Amino acid sequence: MVENAVAEKDRDEIGTSKEENQFNFGAGKKQEVDPRWKHPKPWQYEEDGMIVTRTSVWSAPGCHEGCGVLVYSDKETGKFIKCEGDPDDPYNRGALCPRCLAFKQVEFHPDRILYPMKRAGERGEGKWERITWDEALETCYKEFRRISMTYGGDSIHALRGTARDNQWQVGRMVNTFGSPNEYGFLSGTACYLPRLSLMIMTYGGMLIADFSQFSALRYDDPEWVCPECTIVWGCNPTISNPDFFMGHWVTDAMKLGCKLISVEPRVTWLAAHADIHLQLRPGTDTGLALGMIKVIIDEDLYDHDFVDRWTYGFDQLAERARELSLDQVEEMTWVPKEKIVAAARLFANSHPANVVWGLAVDMQSQGTPCAAAIAALWTITGNLDVPGGMCYTASPMGVDQPSAGAWGIYDLIDEEMQKKRVGWKEFPMYRYGLTQAMPDMCLEYMEAGKVKGVWIQTSNGIACMSCEVDRWYKAMKKPEFIAAVDIFMTPTIQSCADIVMPVQTWAEKHSVRAHYYFLSAISGACAAEGEAKSDCEINRELAQYFDNDDEFNRAINRPEGKQHTWPWATEDEVYDEIVKPSGFTFHELMEHGPVYQKYVYKKYEKGLMRPDGQPGFNTPTGRIEFYSTLFEKFGYDPLPYIEEPGIGPVTTPDLYEEYPLIMITGARTTSFFHSEHRQIPYLRQLTPDPWVQIHPRTAAALNISEGDWVWIENHRGRCRQRARLTFEVHEKEIAAQHGWWFPEQDGAEPNLYGFRQSNINQLLANKPGTTGFGADLKCTLCKVYRCKEEEL
Repeated sequence: MVENAVAEKDRDEIGTSKEENQFNFGAGKKQEVDPRWKHPKPWQYEEDGMIVTRTSVWSAPGCHEGCGVLVYSDKETGKFIKCEGDPDDPYNRGALCPRCLAFKQVEFHPDRILYPMKRAGERGEGKWERITWDEALETCYKEFRRISMTYGGDSIHALRGTARDNQWQVGRMVNTFGSPNEYGFLSGTACYLPRLSLMIMTYGGMLIADFSQFSALRYDDPEWVCPECTIVWGCNPTISNPDFFMGHWVTDAMKLGCKLISVEPRVTWLAAHADIHLQLRPGTDTGLALGMIKVIIDEDLYDHDFVDRWTYGFDQLAERARELSLDQVEEMTWVPKEKIVAAARLFANSHPANVVWGLAVDMQSQGTPCAAAIAALWTITGNLDVPGGMCYTASPMGVDQPSAGAWGIYDLIDEEMQKKRVGWKEFPMYRYGLTQAMPDMCLEYMEAGKVKGVWIQTSNGIACMSCEVDRWYKAMKKPEFIAAVDIFMTPTIQSCADIVMPVQTWAEKHSVRAHYYFLSAISGACAAEGEAKSDCEINRELAQYFDNDDEFNRAINRPEGKQHTWPWATEDEVYDEIVKPSGFTFHELMEHGPVYQKYVYKKYEKGLMRPDGQPGFNTPTGRIEFYSTLFEKFGYDPLPYIEEPGIGPVTTPDLYEEYPLIMITGARTTSFFHSEHRQIPYLRQLTPDPWVQIHPRTAAALNISEGDWVWIENHRGRCRQRARLTFEVHEKEIAAQHGWWFPEQDGAEPNLYGFRQSNINQLLANKPGTTGFGADLKCTLCKVYRCKEEEL
């Protein structure tokens, strides 16, 4: 194994190559198709006088899952009629959530953007004028060309929402303009990225709990083993259904005998049915994980063989864990030490075992060390890349996962410009395994007037992701030109965009789901409403203007032979290029249905984890690194460490006296996906108003009744939501929803669809963790009191 490969490198030399940034190991290498499954039906057929199209849902509007769906359309007009879950799809096996079932109200919603438009008045006035596609694209070309040539390509930023089918396109689009700066609005990129970056740097790839989703045969695969124990840590998967994971798989496993440990401040349905519920204080996850590690090591419950052969820094990890007493852990976390011991023993004595973790890990300033501590639990117990354990995802059929946002940056941007990515020098983890700009620094750049142009693609940042909302709102007024692509008007578009272009829904467009382990086609076959175009086609057509501009390509030093950034004649040719490593064409993929490759367990023993083909892991030491050599080189603590939230009972006792409740944000429902779907009648009927969960005894002390509108307030701001009284939350905590705006209200300034009224992010700060990842979004302080009648 290679030892200390980074020891002789300078800090700023690490992470500069494409190989180091290969977030998806195995991309470009053709994999063998698992021959045990192929979809039994054609991708399109006729039934009861309707055309049925088999497709996948992984684009706006939609979530992270990529569920298999059957779309029924009119034979004559091509219009959407209905959709149903595909019972033959191995992933969701016919199940669908309310968002898909209500999709017809999205497709034909009267407020859909159907034509390109340009701003007719001042920004925020809500006045728009219909224009042609040619005018929209030519305007974008001229403005972004002017800005890039005048101020430099790095003065253009691309903003996008959460990872879905168009994220790779957003990154490539801004690369076309000559810029390396693509990102989301979220402070500390605190949505899976703290965990993901940690895994890339110390594990050599992404890991996820194995509940048979790697196999098309699912629970019937003879190689899969049901976990004996799972920890659901910091998420509510039966509601949120995180990436490549459907929450009901946990209950399926429980029916098969799997024990459940819940690490969760709230008493969710799963927590209530868990064998052990560790109801911790928000933001103390690292202390709890280190406490469990301490028990496992002190009681000699760890896997000696795996630790000795395949890990680096175990002795240092053990020493760090032993610095804590269980009495200290109990005082810090509010979890009785007897429960901590019982949970550690149950997990360590279960083989296999795994962890289903969620955003609570990321949404604290210590998101990265927290992830390191939790990951160490499954590693010291030998549950790595074994059936039913924590398993490596891979490039699906050799196709690079486009959600990395890097499809183009190494081909289209020269090295000098790559180093102008915001945060490249200050936060080196943003250049190792990832290619995104650092959002908190980007906000400062925008406030300073350094950002001259912005491309926004299906992102409603100021209503959903931005902390210190008014800072982002005011900053987004400063760029000279902003173009947006979306399905509906949003507060973000209304407040700052100059051009808006209509995008197709997943039922109308072609695309590719190349995320995590299986590869599938989004086979939109319905007639597009209005003049909407697919994300890909909008990007491809705009790129043609730049590709034909030799002067521009010379001026920005486009690498030789890469002047044509989108050299494909149709969008399907783009998808042919993307899926080429799989051996399929796009239309062959449509016909086959989701493609699974045969999962190989214990890849590290077989030389399948490293580019050199040697046993071990794709890390600097060739081992799993409890003690991170990269963190040490970057100047960070190389071991998991405890850091209290920046605002909390321990760090700010004076504020705690004034604001005595700990606030958890981001509580999910099945009605919406982040800020989407608020204008859909059926879904809004399910959740008509934003709600905040309050313990009944807490509410009684505050004279708050069920359904009351209440103010949630701290030293940064306030918003109002409806009180939902429930024993689900701790007496010292509340849980509030995010992403709320009101499409039924006036969209012009100053109201902007009421995006401030219930926006919980007004109480949160743009303040990332030490590594640049993580932010205290689920563990801050507040107080709650009833709204006065005149305030409603």
